[in-house]
Amino acid sequence: MQCEICQENPSSVYVTDLVYDPETPHGALGTPNLQQICTSCAGELKLPHADLPGQDKAVLFKLLQKTAKKSQRTAGPTCKTCGMGLTEFRAQGRLGCADCYAVFGPHLAPLLLRMHQATEHTGRGPGVDQAELDRSQQLERLRERMDLAIREEDYENAARLRDELNQLEAQAGESSRGAADA
Repeated sequence: MQCEICQENPSSVYVTDLVYDPETPHGALGTPNLQQICTSCAGELKLPHADLPGQDKAVLFKLLQKTAKKSQRTAGPTCKTCGMGLTEFRAQGRLGCADCYAVFGPHLAPLLLRMHQATEHTGRGPGVDQAELDRSQQLERLRERMDLAIREEDYENAARLRDELNQLEAQAGESSRGAADA
């Protein structure tokens, strides 16, 4: 192939010009500009180059191609709000913004499972005692069972669950009034 600058000599230097793209997050590189020029033009442009014997050029070119392909691979999703990529999240260990939770959600679940042996909060919240937490969980379970009984048209069981639910809610109301009076 001929030199792209002088159009006279055979090309022997491959120049990859990496162009800054302001449209991409964190000023990532855009599409590289590739040129093939001769050694004399490379010398005039003061580009670093070396003459390689025939076989070594092919090996070097293949190595450069593999490196370029690796750098072009996307390393997972990127947050459109803050521009954080999956690689950056893994390196820093924290998220960039609130939208990152949605973007990196599938990658957070295994991480949370490894760190906390759960993907959902199972402890109590601040200012809530254990008895109140147990009672609210029991109320939620009763509501779910009652809804299921209604969907299955098991009205006797639904009525029993409703009565149990009302009784538990009344007890919860009495205990909260007692705590407020104290």
